[in-house]
Amino acid sequence: MKPPEGLWAHLEENNNFDNLKLVLSDGTTEETLWLSALELAEALGHLEEGELLSTWEREAAEASEAQGGAYRAAQAELYNPPGLLLLRRVVQEGGDLLEITTPNGSVYIFDYTQARVYLRPFLPH
Repeated sequence: MKPPEGLWAHLEENNNFDNLKLVLSDGTTEETLWLSALELAEALGHLEEGELLSTWEREAAEASEAQGGAYRAAQAELYNPPGLLLLRRVVQEGGDLLEITTPNGSVYIFDYTQARVYLRPFLPH
């Protein structure tokens, strides 16, 4: 699958550990992040727990969209640079978004489904 614009991943297998290289770009700057593929899989799994929101929660989120909408958040620990990667799945009427916030405060936004489908082959099942 073609990666979403601004997101690229590479899996490096080393001593029974799967190190995942993520490259995030907004068109002017680029960040390279290293983390455990298992750590990212667990974080993304948390974003999908319980189908995220029940029908009534989704309707409430859409009704409150003017107030920022609803979201579910998870975090993953980075090897390099050290710190936490914050992942947020933001519920929107036209399709959910994946917001990725890096330790330096940069925020990258992708279509949630497209990013999830792209990253799935890199992650343990």
